[in-house]
Order: sequence, then structure tokens, then C-alpha cells
Amino acid sequence: KGKGKGKSPLKVDPDRKVWIGNIPEGVQWKELQTLVDSVAKSKWVEIFRGKGKGTAAVVYATAEEASQAISGLNCQSLGGQSIVVDAWEKGTK
Repeated sequence: KGKGKGKSPLKVDPDRKVWIGNIPEGVQWKELQTLVDSVAKSKWVEIFRGKGKGTAAVVYATAEEASQAISGLNCQSLGGQSIVVDAWEKGTK
């Protein structure tokens, strides 16, 4: 009962997830996916709206690919702005 309703947070190893910031308004997730896939093939891409506006999460198959993405994508241009790429850190509750 109650399964499959609403969105559940993606449960993945934080070592395989990267945080991306300074994403210009209007950029679609497909545009971001094209950029991040140029370094390593992503498994999942989400651009946050509302409270997390201008940020995104990207998941890779391995921690090594996530690490490559952090070093390879940081300061890359997307929509005319330099993006910031860093390791995923879960916020404290």
C-alpha cells in the first residue's frame, strides 16, 4: 500500500553523484546531459527548480567517472555561464 506514489529520492552511492551549480535559468536537462556526457556517460541528470534553482545532480555508473566529471567539467561553459562542479554532499537535517 502506498508504493509507487509520488517521487522518492534517488538512492545512489554519494561517490557516484556530482553537484553542479551556476546553471543559467532556461537550460534544459538534455542540454546539461549533452555536456556532462562529453566527459563520462551519465546515468541520471536532474536540474533543480524552486529552492535549489540553478543547481543540478548528475549520477554516474562509477565513482571514477564521477571524479573525472568533477575535474573535467568544472568551469565549463553552459548557456553562457561557467558552471561549478563538485562532489555531492548530503545536507544535514
